[in-house]
Amino acid sequence: MNKVKKSIVVLFTTAILTVSSVLMMIPPMFPLPVVAIVAGIVFAFRRSSLSLVCFGYPLTFGMLSALIGCVEIDDYVRTTAFAISVVIGMVGVGLMTTGLWKALGARTELINSRTSSGWQPPLAPLLAMIYCNLNPN
Repeated sequence: MNKVKKSIVVLFTTAILTVSSVLMMIPPMFPLPVVAIVAGIVFAFRRSSLSLVCFGYPLTFGMLSALIGCVEIDDYVRTTAFAISVVIGMVGVGLMTTGLWKALGARTELINSRTSSGWQPPLAPLLAMIYCNLNPN
């Protein structure tokens, strides 16, 4: 996979995961961060870079809490709590971006080279990344 395609996949996947941190506010989705952390531990034991994505996802909630604070509290932008929330959120986004960038590596190119036709489904790089990290052989 060339760097342009890889950059586009990483950018859109990171943006979608960051925006989906809104799901952590819905009461039935409260276990979502716990599931992400447990999945991160499992991927870390398997030495997969997807563990960075799983550990970064719950941290993206910091960006959302900073946004909510800006909407509800006057001059919230000038407080230390806002700065801490933004930094925590940016660390989460950085972890997810790094994990996705590393996961979309040579293994994905190996799977793409095995396809017989030139056409691939739109999510082929992402699905190949997940498949390669779940099946290391």
